[in-house]
Amino acid sequence: MTDVIRPKTQHTEEQRAALAEAVKAAREADEAEERAWEKIKKARDLGVLDTVLCDQTGRSRATLNRRYGPRTA
Repeated sequence: MTDVIRPKTQHTEEQRAALAEAVKAAREADEAEERAWEKIKKARDLGVLDTVLCDQTGRSRATLNRRYGPRTA
């Protein structure tokens, strides 16, 4: 088997800045998504119906159930 030697990546200053912006935006989106799920969980715990939660938040019921399990009551 032949080892492939990858060339070192050399970015321009503009590319490094764009990459840093992309990484920051991705992290912010992940944090916002996590906050949204926390709020969805709170609403669910307060008795908001799953169908209403899913319709209003644009999340699928399957994802809701995967994340928090099926509603027990």
